[in-house]
Amino acid sequence: MKASVTVLLFLSLFELNVSVYRYHIFVNETLSWQEAQQRCRKHFDDLSTVRSKDLKDLSYNSLIKQNHFWIGVQRDSADNDKWIWSEGGEATITFWEDGQPNNYHQKCGAVSKYTFQLNDKTCNDSLQFYCMKVYELIVVHQKSTWEEALEYCRQNYIDLAIINSEDIMEEAKINSTVADTDEVWTGLRFLAGRWFWVNGAGLGYNVWSSNGELQCPAMNQRCGVYDRTKGVCKPTDCDRRLNFLCVKEKYED
Repeated sequence: MKASVTVLLFLSLFELNVSVYRYHIFVNETLSWQEAQQRCRKHFDDLSTVRSKDLKDLSYNSLIKQNHFWIGVQRDSADNDKWIWSEGGEATITFWEDGQPNNYHQKCGAVSKYTFQLNDKTCNDSLQFYCMKVYELIVVHQKSTWEEALEYCRQNYIDLAIINSEDIMEEAKINSTVADTDEVWTGLRFLAGRWFWVNGAGLGYNVWSSNGELQCPAMNQRCGVYDRTKGVCKPTDCDRRLNFLCVKEKYED
């Protein structure tokens, strides 16, 4: 399979899947909707479930050569007036093109790269498409140091939480309500003169309180927690024993 290197991260909050976030992977291949669905389910999780605010970034991909691309939405086989997501659940679409949908024989949804809006299309049309990998944050109810939390997440899930957007901050807020400690470890660390996430990324998104990032924290304040009582991250002693947030795959094999 040829897949482009275009991978876009969005948090998606839906009634069918509360508190999950998605990596969207652009597949530089033209297939029918059903073939695209099969390819996504084989190599990733499914065809992409998206929100209206995601569509501009998805559409700006320079590898898209056609006017439209598939996402994971289709008509319900039992009700032509109802649309459903490929991953399951009813799709309440707020980003239809004017006058769309307009043909009961066109049962699959494709996004216009020019208008960033959805059109009904014949499912046998061959289009490029987006697949997704779906992740979520979970609270681990054991009290560990930062290093112990990092090791646990990497052995049992994927990693300590990386909170690099407003949406993922909101997910941290939602999920951390069940924690036994007011503060929970994240994958935020200070080493070699800078703060960074455990995946190596810098702090492009401001997770700190209104006081801002500590440029040179004290030696005992060099690991980052999410404070669920204040809704911000802050530095603290890496040897404290706290609950922690891990990233896990939602659809594990």
